[in-house]
Amino acid sequence: MTDNALFDAVETLTVGQVNRRVSEAMRRSFAKDVWVQGQIRNLSRSGRGHVYFDLCDPTPSGAQPKASIAVTLFDSNRQIVNRILTRTGNTVRIDDGVEVRIRASVEIYMPRGQLQLNMSSIDPEFTLGRLGADRDQLLRELKAEQLLDANKQIPVPMVPLRVALVTSHGSAAHADFLQQLAASGYAFQVTTLSARVQGEFAPEEIAQMIASGAELDVDVVAVVRGGGARTDLAAFDTAPVARAVAMSNVPVVCGIGHEIDSSVADLVASESLKTPTACAQFLIDRVSDFDFALTERAARLAAVASTLPQDQDKLVDERAALLCHRVDQTLQAASAANSMAASGVERRVHRAIARSEQRLATIQGHVVARSSGALATALRRCSEREFLLAQRPARALHEQTSRLALLEAKLSAVDPKQALQRGYSITTTTDGRLVRQADHVSLGTELVTHLAHGTVTSTVTSASASIDQETHD
Repeated sequence: MTDNALFDAVETLTVGQVNRRVSEAMRRSFAKDVWVQGQIRNLSRSGRGHVYFDLCDPTPSGAQPKASIAVTLFDSNRQIVNRILTRTGNTVRIDDGVEVRIRASVEIYMPRGQLQLNMSSIDPEFTLGRLGADRDQLLRELKAEQLLDANKQIPVPMVPLRVALVTSHGSAAHADFLQQLAASGYAFQVTTLSARVQGEFAPEEIAQMIASGAELDVDVVAVVRGGGARTDLAAFDTAPVARAVAMSNVPVVCGIGHEIDSSVADLVASESLKTPTACAQFLIDRVSDFDFALTERAARLAAVASTLPQDQDKLVDERAALLCHRVDQTLQAASAANSMAASGVERRVHRAIARSEQRLATIQGHVVARSSGALATALRRCSEREFLLAQRPARALHEQTSRLALLEAKLSAVDPKQALQRGYSITTTTDGRLVRQADHVSLGTELVTHLAHGTVTSTVTSASASIDQETHD
């Protein structure tokens, strides 16, 4: 069989044929619409009213989903879905990060050969149930970690003029909050920390901005957002936001816009208000209350100050008169006491002087008597020491003279000149080295022999050691 024959025997399909066969197989496998649950990501809307998004297995924000499928919601079906959501009070809105349960047909998009779901309905109760379950679980965790009331224990200052505002910059909530503060006439200082307030990445951004605001030199951190569907406000029911609020070392004031329920962020915040405007008004009221109290106390102080001088003058006059009377009495009593004390002191002084004069006379007699005896004793000792001092130099000179004579005799006994006088001689080399043994010189060495009278120079022609020296060596 040739290669051409082999190819002729095998069926070859076009891409369209493959897609149609797959589509037919899909229709047989999914003859009816199916309900599918997952998390919305990458949502977009076309100009013709169609909605497109990916439905994924839920994963933390920013993580790659393990499974996803493309979803198309055509405009005709979108209107049906909107009517379903309207009947629930618009508590659910289709947006990124929202977990939904949808009804759809499983199809193949022929131009691309892509598997997709064509959405036709939605189960809003599923989304609300998941949100409620997650919210309850988070509240249990925060209670177990003793974080529910942590921020509530940090009181809002009496004059919260320095505010870190966490919101979406340029939003209606942002504008309402700032306008309300500006209209108060108080000198609020607001630092805006912008963050997305809904969608997949909103929880992390809000939590990061709350933490950043707590590190600033501010009195409060205000977290505000306009109203919306339950799913629009879901970011404020998440663990990152709730923990950031609970663990802030600065009081957090929330104005998130819930109409019915409170978010977890509201429950753990130091203060919670319904709207951004109400949140701003709360801060204004704090400052206003302090201002009013300060004004009231200033008025009371002024009233007291106007009457106090008169009362004090009268009190001073009364106390001055009483003081003068008491001073007079005290001076009289002190004068009498001083007179008596002076008389007593004078008598004691006279007696003390008399006793001192008597003691002085007695001591003077003792001193004169003892001085005479001490002088005689000193003269006697002086004479004795004068005699001893005269005798000691002569005795010492005699002792040293005898010692010197003895040393001279010893030195004379070991003087080499004495040995020479007795007939001995001393032999050295020409450079003055003493020759004691024959092996100290070599043949041809010049020697100098010192005698009692004169020297003899000789040259070594032979040298031999004595028997005793050899044995010793």
